[in-house]
Amino acid sequence: MTEHLLVLLVCLAVIVVLAILIYVATRGQINALTAVYEMRLTLQQVLANTQKIDCSLDKQRRVLFDAHKRISAVTKGVTKPAS
Repeated sequence: MTEHLLVLLVCLAVIVVLAILIYVATRGQINALTAVYEMRLTLQQVLANTQKIDCSLDKQRRVLFDAHKRISAVTKGVTKPAS
């Protein structure tokens, strides 16, 4: 009877250890997924800011290009005075 009791205690200990390992592994995965989600949110915020900057730069580039075209057209029509 003591052998049976010893086997049952060993099986119970193995089950408890496995349950603890599964809990720790699952908790670690949850923490990792949470960290990945937070990083994703941060990257989305950075991307949104970058898109705003890109849009602003595109507008500025268009304005400068239009100004350059107008200045070029005006200066082409002006002749240099004879020295």
